[in-house]
Amino acid sequence: MPSSRLLFLALRLGLFQACLGALAVLTLGIFNRLLIDDFQVPAVLTALALGCQQLVAFTRVWFGKRSDQCRLGGLRRTPFILGGAAAFCLLFWLAGSTVLWVAAAAQAGDSAAVLTRSLVLALVFLLYGTAISASSTPFAALLVDVTNERERPALVSVVWSMLTVGIVVGAIFASRFLGSACASTDLSLVISAVRELTVVAPIVIFGLILVAVIGVEPSLTNGPKPATAISRKIQELGFSDSIKLLRADPQVAYFFCVLCLFTFSLFLQEAVLEPYGGAVFNMTVCDTTRLNALWGMGTLVGIASTGFLLVPRLGPQRTALIGGVVSAVFLVAIAASGLLQSVALFKFALVLFGYGAGVGTNACLTLMLGLTSPQLAGTFIGLWGLAQAYARGFATVAGGGLLSLFGGFFGNQNSYGAYASVFLLQAFGLLLAGILLLRVDTALFQQRVQRALGDLLALDLDA
Repeated sequence: MPSSRLLFLALRLGLFQACLGALAVLTLGIFNRLLIDDFQVPAVLTALALGCQQLVAFTRVWFGKRSDQCRLGGLRRTPFILGGAAAFCLLFWLAGSTVLWVAAAAQAGDSAAVLTRSLVLALVFLLYGTAISASSTPFAALLVDVTNERERPALVSVVWSMLTVGIVVGAIFASRFLGSACASTDLSLVISAVRELTVVAPIVIFGLILVAVIGVEPSLTNGPKPATAISRKIQELGFSDSIKLLRADPQVAYFFCVLCLFTFSLFLQEAVLEPYGGAVFNMTVCDTTRLNALWGMGTLVGIASTGFLLVPRLGPQRTALIGGVVSAVFLVAIAASGLLQSVALFKFALVLFGYGAGVGTNACLTLMLGLTSPQLAGTFIGLWGLAQAYARGFATVAGGGLLSLFGGFFGNQNSYGAYASVFLLQAFGLLLAGILLLRVDTALFQQRVQRALGDLLALDLDA
């Protein structure tokens, strides 16, 4: 059991992840629903604009290295975390204003203005994604700085779960904040409520981030002794050398691709879930926002329980397969609920889809931590993070794109057939990823990477 000190630290740092989860609900939930369902902006344009935040994930490596070199006030991580947080809170407000600007063009029936303003929204989300990278990458490094190897798994588990807590709380907060505007057919009331939400939410979120990180990072003047020459040499390996390490074991490239498939399939519904509730079940904005809470609660239970109940008994590979199977089965049920016009089945299946997603996510996280080198854990986890970020961003864009594509076959992007086709394709991807993850061998990976790392250092010393 973790100590009370470690648990308090984990919950405190988890506030940062909870804030990111809440922001995800507001951007990919409310903004997405308003544009696609209420203002009839083409789903592909909406998904492209909102998905742009993931396209700048390559900056994570650069921000991570910069935070290693930072000495501002004797701190390395905190200046980047707070600076990035201030930037993404400001950009969230700007994004909300731009969403309403796009909506105004859609209401006026000006297709050219919708396209132009959607491109501006995409630019805002590119900057927003850069700010997220600037803050979240040093935050991940901070988790390593403030724990030892024995404490780290417990800390990471709690902090990771808090991301899902943020999704649930963010969904509840948003639906209650919007209040009576959700039940109104007057879009001007909804627009007014959303405008107010985009002002209040960033202030609350930045305040929570201050509570989460201020005073946590130890000053460099009180830090550990300088690293040995070999340790410093390992830490200074460049990106090209990291790519060489990736190529040292074919299993790394294999896992990279399967992780992309799993992440892509897991988040393919993100851009279509709330519009599905509105188009097929005639739910209000508040009702569809609460769908994130149902999905999030299932995911939280899956993530929190899997590390205790499934992974120790079955191993991460077979646990990932279980997660893929459960997720796929209940995605089919989500599609069937629309055909049957059963809101109860829709919500029940959504909770259990979330549980399966949580099981699969926990298993993949365990594999990610196993597929690292002790000397370069940050490098490898950073690369896995790049895979996840780009796959998630592509999933957001592809979700809207596939909805528009299938809409062409079924006559309308808001038709039941278009949505069901996206869910069924997603189910197939998750099932396939679960099967492919059975072939991952972490022990063999460790041996091959250590050998390749020794070869790289020998070549560098000879040079």
